[in-house]
Amino acid sequence: MSLDTWEIPGRLYLARGDEVSPYRPLFTGDVLDDVPIPGVQDNGPGIVVAHPCSMRGRNARLADRILMAAVAAHDAVPARRWTDGYLDRMPLPELRGPDAPFEVGWLDQVGRSDRDRLLAATRISCLSTVGVNMLQQRLVCTLTRVEIPTAVFWEAFGHTFEEADHLEDWTDTLASAAVQPGDVAAAFETWIRADDRQERLKDAQQRAPVRAEMRAELRRQQDQ
Repeated sequence: MSLDTWEIPGRLYLARGDEVSPYRPLFTGDVLDDVPIPGVQDNGPGIVVAHPCSMRGRNARLADRILMAAVAAHDAVPARRWTDGYLDRMPLPELRGPDAPFEVGWLDQVGRSDRDRLLAATRISCLSTVGVNMLQQRLVCTLTRVEIPTAVFWEAFGHTFEEADHLEDWTDTLASAAVQPGDVAAAFETWIRADDRQERLKDAQQRAPVRAEMRAELRRQQDQ
């Protein structure tokens, strides 16, 4: 067995603490504080294990319930030992910053949390692409004992990371006191689905052109 591990803990995270943008859409691998998970915990930290596409319908609206796993403190296990053990856990070293206690996501302690409670919770961190792919790899392995290289998850779901980055940039640019982030996100959903852009993101060769189109659209809207 040879699952992925980490060399530098910080590379598992896109953002932690104050680095987390309020405009980034809720995504696989986000860790939130003080979230109830029915059948698992009344309160405490949790990690999103749902796939981005299963969390949202049209108009970028989140589903009423989001699949979460409990997060808890854990003995500090060296990185090398995660390649062939602890299958039911996602390692989260330095989750709350350097020198913070070691924590894990318990992938066998899952439930569907209420959307509104999640939106009101504090987001502790967002996993990086590497971190999310490790989470998906371990989740599949703990459920099936099948080892899937993280590169396969990138090939299959790379476009979802790109779309999340686009939505964050779009909302960060256009949201204001007069225009709510939810309305801006809905406008983005309409734009990304037009002219086959969402499908084009599945082709890595098309991602840069779609980003260029988005930047042009943002300039157009700002000039109005």
